[in-house]
Amino acid sequence: MPNYRRNYVPGGVYFFTLVTFHRRQYFGTSERLDHLLSIIRQVQRSKPFDLIAYYLLPDHMHLLVKLPEGDSNFSIKMREIKRLTTLWMRRELRGNVDHIWQDKFWEHTIRDDKDLQVHVDYIHYNPAKHGFVETFDGWKWSSFRDCMDVHDDSFEKIPVQI
Repeated sequence: MPNYRRNYVPGGVYFFTLVTFHRRQYFGTSERLDHLLSIIRQVQRSKPFDLIAYYLLPDHMHLLVKLPEGDSNFSIKMREIKRLTTLWMRRELRGNVDHIWQDKFWEHTIRDDKDLQVHVDYIHYNPAKHGFVETFDGWKWSSFRDCMDVHDDSFEKIPVQI
C-alpha cells in the first residue's frame, strides 16, 4: 500500500473528497442524504471544525473545512464520518455490505483566498455537473443556499452555464 503524505496545518482549511466503495450509490435517497448530513453535523459537534461548503451526492461528497486554531488532525474527523456512516449503512442494509467507503480520502490544503473561491465554486457546481439539478440552488444537500444567503422566495434561480 502506498505511503500517503498528508499536509497537517494547525487551523488549516481543507477540501476533501470522500467516495463510496466502487462508487456505489449508497446515498441515493433523500432520507439517506439527510442522514449522511446529520452524521457530518454530529461529528462536527464532537470533533469541532467549521464546515465552509459541502455537497453530498449518492456516491461521493466534497467538504470544505476549516480546523480550529491549533488543531491539525483532520484525519480523525474524516475517519469518524466514515465510521459512523458505515455503522449506520450496515444496519440499514442488514449487514449485506462490507465496505461503504473507499479506504482513503483525498485532501487538498487551501493555499489562499483564490484557491478557496475555486473550491467553493467547484463544490456548488458539482450537483449540476453530475446532472442532478439545472440551477445551482436546486440541490438540497449543498451549502450553496447557505453561502449565498438565498433562503427567501425572492431569490432568482441561477441557471447553470456549461
